[in-house]
Amino acid sequence: MKKLLVLLFALMFTASNALAVEMIGKWTKDEINVYIEENRNAYLMKKSFGDWESATNKRLTFEFVDEQEDADIVVLFVEKCSDKAEHAVGLTYPVVDHNGHFVSAKIEIAKFADKSTIKLSNLDLTKIMRHEVGHALGLEHTNIPYSIMNPTIDKCLNIGKDDIKIFKEIYGEK
Repeated sequence: MKKLLVLLFALMFTASNALAVEMIGKWTKDEINVYIEENRNAYLMKKSFGDWESATNKRLTFEFVDEQEDADIVVLFVEKCSDKAEHAVGLTYPVVDHNGHFVSAKIEIAKFADKSTIKLSNLDLTKIMRHEVGHALGLEHTNIPYSIMNPTIDKCLNIGKDDIKIFKEIYGEK
């Protein structure tokens, strides 16, 4: 019986620690200040933050600010994402302290798909923006086919139940 209890405890401990490896970080406050650079697609990004706020039952809320220096999350629209991920059209750069808590995050959204001059549709931009906001909230990539956090988001447009489940594992219920 003792061996069984020790085994169960070890499995629970391993499972709870596995989550820490799968998340990018965690915000320690409930209201996050967001700066979105002026751009004709800024409204889509603002809507993407609102979609996460609604989908998570306002567990985290977003206040939009006018100055970058007042923001926890900064969103910039760029010609090409500055990382070495040459085909990326959206990238999130988190700053996390030694406790795994977010200090800040920067999201870059590129104007073009790949290296082409084909502008992204609003539908594709919305998918990418929701995905990058997920990263800025601490969610990693997943291999769940219809998750917005799947890196090949061809099959998904909306934040799904699996995304919310992972979010709740990180932040808990409100």
